[in-house]
Amino acid sequence: MRCDHAIAAAHYAGALRAAGIDCEVRNTTLSGALGEIPFLECAPQIWIRNSLDEARARELIEQLRAPLTGPPWICSRCGELLEPQFAQCWSCGAPR
Repeated sequence: MRCDHAIAAAHYAGALRAAGIDCEVRNTTLSGALGEIPFLECAPQIWIRNSLDEARARELIEQLRAPLTGPPWICSRCGELLEPQFAQCWSCGAPR
């Protein structure tokens, strides 16, 4: 699976590993060759070690790519209004 950049590849790989899917991130240092090598060959890739995990891995990555929806929430400790993607208050650190 190709990713736009190495940070996204590392994030997705971490989530896949947390879900029990063995994977490897490759091509993280080829961005310097961009222009000499086609973009698709330079883009970071996530390789799934067991082909039986591929469908589940694609499903998990699609879930990660989907925008979070839901109402904003208010921190019970400091009253800060937060967007739904935050699991804890960015102002005081209190959990949701």
